[in-house]
Order: sequence, then structure tokens, then C-alpha cells
Amino acid sequence: MGYAEMTLKLPTDYSEKLLKKLISKEICSENFNFHIIRRSLDARNKRDIHFLTKIGVTADNLSGKEPAIENLQIPNRRGIKRKVIVTGCGPAGIFASLILQEAGFSVTIIEKGCEVPERTERIAQFEKTGVFDHLGGYCFGEGGAGTFSDGKLTSRTKSITLEKNFIFEEFIKAGAPEEIAYETYPHVGSDNLKKIIPALIKKFRELGGETLFGSEVTEINKSGDKITSVGISGRETGIIEGDHFIFANGHSSFKLYKLLISQGVLFTPKPFAIGFRVEHIQEELNFSMWRRRSLPGVKAAEYHLTADCDPGHAFTFCMCPGGKIVQSAPDEISSVVNGMSNFARNGAFANSAVVTPFSLEELAGKEITAGAALDLLEEMEHNFFNYRKSFDVPAARITDILHDKKTANLPETSFSFGIAPADMSRFFPKSVYDRLKKGLSIFCKKLDCFESGVAMGFESKTSAPIKCLRNQDLTAAPFTNLYICGEGSGYSGGIVSSAADGIKIAMKIAAV
Repeated sequence: MGYAEMTLKLPTDYSEKLLKKLISKEICSENFNFHIIRRSLDARNKRDIHFLTKIGVTADNLSGKEPAIENLQIPNRRGIKRKVIVTGCGPAGIFASLILQEAGFSVTIIEKGCEVPERTERIAQFEKTGVFDHLGGYCFGEGGAGTFSDGKLTSRTKSITLEKNFIFEEFIKAGAPEEIAYETYPHVGSDNLKKIIPALIKKFRELGGETLFGSEVTEINKSGDKITSVGISGRETGIIEGDHFIFANGHSSFKLYKLLISQGVLFTPKPFAIGFRVEHIQEELNFSMWRRRSLPGVKAAEYHLTADCDPGHAFTFCMCPGGKIVQSAPDEISSVVNGMSNFARNGAFANSAVVTPFSLEELAGKEITAGAALDLLEEMEHNFFNYRKSFDVPAARITDILHDKKTANLPETSFSFGIAPADMSRFFPKSVYDRLKKGLSIFCKKLDCFESGVAMGFESKTSAPIKCLRNQDLTAAPFTNLYICGEGSGYSGGIVSSAADGIKIAMKIAAV
């Protein structure tokens, strides 16, 4: 059998029958096998929107050789009795734990939030009553913040091919749609993630791993340059000893950050991006991008926008077509918005973060410590809560922001809590707000429906505000058996790069 690759132009509503017909015509044979390597939507010509699809084909009359696929090789360390304690059950924590448990280590995951079914019920109650729930919010729990998100699996990191392939394979085995392996902008949707994440945890347990949900690390004990144990409270209490400690605590665990800092772990402030969420009617966005309100075979239009604001820039982030805006507060006195959508992306609204790079030292007007950076960001998140002393969020029509007008009334939105008219400039440093406003102005020229949208809340979780200092072997300075990975480390952002960071650290531990 030989092999060849080809790129085909396909209508958006193409059938498998048509695809096979085109392949047959291309290779002059009806006997072949094929798989999709990559698929992207080309909407540059509104009269001819189509998929560009790269296909791999095997057939007797082809002469090429199929490229070999290199797989992640997990070491066998079953003869070594070592215990690993993993704090955090987001993508980084889950994949680090899976690798190490499969390698033969004894792994325990500690997670302050609860499991997905209970978490789902508690979130529904939170949105109904407005009473914050430490066990069941959008921020913490089984799967991390990513469980209740759009589940985007894109990553700009070039050095994680092996890790990425492993992640996608595990996701598909756990029930993710197979299209994630070939879509240019893959996503799984929150509805699928709520099934995939428990399936991954089930596999981890079947390998012998232990999980402690509803339990929070409140104490870190050390001896010299090693961590010896952690103390936990909540549904489980006590002291847990280990040989290696991985903290995959995410970007919102400020309490845990501060505990690590108090024990001498070295962190430094880092730039990140802040702004607000904007929301539009999905059909209007579809028309703006496609010149039609729906497109057979395509779920919903999505955009990725950037603007040169001279100085600096603004950009859209974590766009959720057919989704909704949620209250992702990390505690009872903070307010942070995020976006989510299901796999079908069939909701009435589209939302995205509009953000600009920012350094907390810009706000402080001087160099600051990592702890001071956390305090300043917490203060900003508190200010958004204090606007209404609730989880309702300030909002303004984009057109009013651009014309320096106060919004008199606001339209219906997807947000589960209330929105209140506000002067959004009061919540941001002037330089930040000026960049956001300039960005909105440029985006309105790029998309003719953009000005009709609404800006709301505070988007502050694009990445961590601080970064740990890693030793050459990826341990967290100054310790030799402590690892901080995922978004909480400051070295990754998003599901894939966080999971890959967890894998890299697990493989480093397994290699020793």
C-alpha cells in the first residue's frame, strides 16, 4: 500500500460520499482508505465559503510512504516505591497524575472543589440564589475552570507535539468528538467536557490513583530544600506525606499562591492581559462574517481580532460562539467574568474577551513583589463586586463607550446574573482603558456588527499575574522536589498548554 496527501476544496455541507468521489477522482482508483489531517474554513470570499481539507490516502496504486507518528513513551517505574501529591484537578494536574500513575508511582490528587455532577448542581444553585459556593463554582473543582468553558484546544506552543498528540488521544478515548484531531480551531464544548473529565479521572482511579475532592491544602511542611508533607482541611483532613509534590493550582488560587510564597517559593510578577467581555447576537455576527445568517455544515461564526493601539495593542481572547457569559468568581467578594459554550455552539449569543496587555507594576507605579501583585489584582476584582455589592456586573453598550456616553438601558444578555449601566472607565487605569477603547474602535471597522455589542464585567484570567522561578530540572526554586505547573505556574495558558506542562513535569519526575 502506498500513501499520498492532498488538499481538497469542499462545500461546507459536504457528505462523505462526495469526499470519497473527489478522492477517487484525484487518485484514479475506487479502492482506498483515508483520514482527514486538517480542516479549516475559508470565508475570504463571501460568495464561495468552503472548507480547505487536507487528506491522507492509502491505496495500492500510490507510491508514497506514510509519515511515521512518534508517540509519547511513558517510562516504567513500577519497581520504585514513590508517592506523588498533586494539588489541583485541572488539565495540568489530571495529565501529570495520569502519566505518573501509569508509570508506577502512587499518586494522590487533592482538589478544593467537588466532582463534576455535584459541581454542576451547585453552580445552578449559585446562579439561582447569588450565594457563593466554595465547593461548586466555575473556578474550582474537577477539571478546573476549563470544565465549564468552550473547551478550546488550540495552542501556539510549538514544542509540545508529543504531549499534544497524547492529550488529544486521551480526550478522544474519553469521549471527545474525533474532529478535534483535525480541526484548525478544535473545541469540545462544556457539555462534552462534563463527560470527558470524569472519564479521565475514572481511568486514573482504575490505575490505582486516589482523589480527595472538597479538600484544600492549608499547610506546607518542609525540611531543608525539600517539601515533606502538606496539611489539608475540608471533607478530608490531616497531614499527607510524599516524595514529590506538584501544585497545579490554576491562576485563581491566590490563597494557595500566598501559602507557597510564605514557604519561600520564588515568584515574580509577570505581564498578563485584562479587559472585559463583549457580547453580540450570534446571527448578526454570522451575517457580518458570512453575509448570511447561517451556513450549512458550520456551527457558528467566530472571530480573532487584534488592534494596534499605538502604544500597545488590544485583542480578542477566548471567543465563545453560540455561548454565554458566566460569573467565574474565585471567592465571595470578587467578580470575574468568563465565557463558555457547548459543542453545538447553538446559543443565541456570541461572546469574547476584549483585553490589552498589562503589568500590575503599571498600576502600582513602581516595582512590586509577587505578593503585592496578587493583592492589587484582588483589589481590582473586589471593585467590580463592590459596584453592586453582588455578582451582578457593570456594563455599557460598545457604541456608548466609543462616544463617551452613559448607557441608559441595556439589552437582554446571556449572563446568568444582572447587569447594570456603568462608566467602564472607572474600573481600569487610564492607559488600559484608552487601549481597550481604541481596540473597540478598530474592531468596529473590521466587523460591521461589532458596535451593536455590550461590554460587561471584568476579564482578568487570561493568564496568571505571577510566575514561579523554575530550576533547570523544572522544580520550583528553591526546592528540589516541588513542581508548579499549568496556568498557576505562569508558563502556560489554556487547556492544551497546561496539560502539556503537566505531562512534561511528570515525565521529568518519571525519568529520575
